[in-house]
Amino acid sequence: MAWQGPIERLAWGGKGVGREADGRLLLLEAPFALFPGEVVEATVIWKARHGEGRVTRWITRDPRRAPATCPVAGTCGGCELWEAGRHAPELKRQMATDLLRRQLGEEVAWEWHPAPEEARRHRIQLHWDGTDLGYFRRHSRALVPVTACPAAADSLSLAIPRLQAALAAHILTSRPGRWELSTGTPEGEVLATDERDRTWRLEPDGWHRHAGPLRHRFGAITLEHEPGAFFQVSPPWAAEAFGGLLESWGVKGRTLYDLYGGVGLFSALLGTRFQRRVLVESGDAAVAWARRNLEALGLSSECLVGDVAAWVPEGLGEPADVILLDPPRAGLEPALSDRLCAAGAGTLVLVGCDGAAFCRDLKRLAPAWNLEKLAVLDLFPLTSHVECVALLTKRP
Repeated sequence: MAWQGPIERLAWGGKGVGREADGRLLLLEAPFALFPGEVVEATVIWKARHGEGRVTRWITRDPRRAPATCPVAGTCGGCELWEAGRHAPELKRQMATDLLRRQLGEEVAWEWHPAPEEARRHRIQLHWDGTDLGYFRRHSRALVPVTACPAAADSLSLAIPRLQAALAAHILTSRPGRWELSTGTPEGEVLATDERDRTWRLEPDGWHRHAGPLRHRFGAITLEHEPGAFFQVSPPWAAEAFGGLLESWGVKGRTLYDLYGGVGLFSALLGTRFQRRVLVESGDAAVAWARRNLEALGLSSECLVGDVAAWVPEGLGEPADVILLDPPRAGLEPALSDRLCAAGAGTLVLVGCDGAAFCRDLKRLAPAWNLEKLAVLDLFPLTSHVECVALLTKRP
């Protein structure tokens, strides 16, 4: 059915909250950013207690709305906050406010760290269907062809048509599939990695097979990893944001348990603030790179391959130790949360890229851990996604 009315506020994930005349709430998504106060028309499907729908027309538009600079904005599934312009960080802060208020309560204080305007993605995932290269359409597997991406680092955006041309000419393997374009820190070389983890480097005369790592330099810290492997989307800003936050919170101790540690980003950022580091990660390749990265930095570390949920014992650590966890999007497994409640460490840092799962995990840990600090970082510009970080101390 059709609905018309004002957007009251923004909910988690960028959805607009409306209200039916009888008081029932609606959650509305739109191809572009929504501003509170705008009047829209939407198609709505009613559930038992609320409605969900999609905005089909704006009746009034907020004067802060700006034209999208991306030609496929509104159809590509990558960025939801086009047309918010320089006000996108404020809209994301409103989304985070809604989530934290509902999940953790009005009294919980938290910090907001917006992304700098120059932050761009250093890796993008494209799809080749045998004819076109692009992103998937929103809520679909249909392809939206692109020749540039203003959300990506300039070097990646400029590489898109060159990758398209090489695929079309069968210079690179041309069977349909996913391709990742990535660049290091600072932005420089461009690498293209296919679904079989084969990598090519872009040179002035075209694409050449590449066997080396992707390298990121953050001041005195250098980290390397396999092209195509998981790493931060905007590494320069992520390193600055995480590093500054952990330093301002005074995170230090005897042993750091860096769980879901990847290639060693957090261990490297915390550096000499710990005498010893134990890093646990499930991927063999990631652990091998973590070991090399931390050895190159002169940081004594034990890097282990393992399932974190199975590896963590009850009573992990001593009061002077810190447990840092950066789990997958789904968050902590219930059994792991239980063992963390019985840990011996005095401090725990929890990182999460899904706000709802993050809040759920904080509530599971609450019987044994006090929430001391909470921050929300905008590590994914132009999208509704954020990174949440919490500092907890063990209850007596």
